[in-house]
Amino acid sequence: MHLIIITSLDALSRNNATSQLAALSPEVPVVLHDLLDDGVVTRRIHQNDQLVERESSVLEHGCLSCTVRFDLVPVLIRLAAAGTSLAIVGLPPGTTAENAIDGIHAIARGDFTVDSVALAAQPEDVENQLWDHHTLFESGYTAVPEDGRTPGEFLMGELLFADTVLTTVSDLLPSDQELSLRGVQLIGQLAPHVRMLPARGAIAAHLGAHDDEAARARSCPGAVAVPSTSSGPFRTFEYRTDLLLHPDRFRSALGAISEGCCFVRGGVWIAGLLETEVAVFGVGPRIALSNGGPWASDPQGQWRRGTHLALTGDDIDDFEVTTLLAACALTDEELRSPLVYAPNKTSR
Repeated sequence: MHLIIITSLDALSRNNATSQLAALSPEVPVVLHDLLDDGVVTRRIHQNDQLVERESSVLEHGCLSCTVRFDLVPVLIRLAAAGTSLAIVGLPPGTTAENAIDGIHAIARGDFTVDSVALAAQPEDVENQLWDHHTLFESGYTAVPEDGRTPGEFLMGELLFADTVLTTVSDLLPSDQELSLRGVQLIGQLAPHVRMLPARGAIAAHLGAHDDEAARARSCPGAVAVPSTSSGPFRTFEYRTDLLLHPDRFRSALGAISEGCCFVRGGVWIAGLLETEVAVFGVGPRIALSNGGPWASDPQGQWRRGTHLALTGDDIDDFEVTTLLAACALTDEELRSPLVYAPNKTSR
């Protein structure tokens, strides 16, 4: 059975996208899940513009992953057994498409093929969502208090993993065309790989094709994908160096480097962690460093150690960023130090 997975930050965008997509494919069932307070999960199935099933249940843990494992997958298996060849799956807001796919494959590997992963979003809201400093729970996007992700972190993760963005509009408020255009331009810089379509009028044949290996590669810590051109006021600045960076100076400079940037990503070569890439991932007001794993080698077998950062925003001072990062490099005296700063001379 083939699946089109719709992921979203908010239920209104998801519902808008799934209903518009289903309107042009009336025979295709639409499976929607929502996670409410106290672990209550509601499931609705629509087909031929009719609500054909509605159920509520209480999950023991009341988490998003349990929703996928204990409710979504059994429903999909049941639909497949009844002869359904294609279904549209609208995930609960805040549920990542990657986790949903992992949950589906963990239980029924080989039974389902994901044709497309589409993020439903209102472009005019994207920039504010990226800069929201609250958690998903605090901003009212999920009913899970323990979820510490910001809306921007979730949104950026889904933009990287998705192959399609379905742009939606509010049914309650008039659209701001200027903000909407700005949001479309921003998405183009953040996720140059996606196919962007208006949800109204989109059909399955128009959606991007899901490549799971490529999606996971884009989502890996330290991965950098840069658009070839700027989009309106937004652009992406790249910085590369093969020099080691001083850990304290880099940490001190990172705040100034990322200030005003919607998205910062890449990998850094830090003195004292010579064999490990330090991954940088920053969305809006929050930036984090993590273990990016051992340095990879290129096709010729050479180790690709070095710093590669990409910063996306609408007011980036290239000279200031370059100056700040250049000042983080180890000095000749530090490189001669017998301490941890000297690169490992042994071959790998």
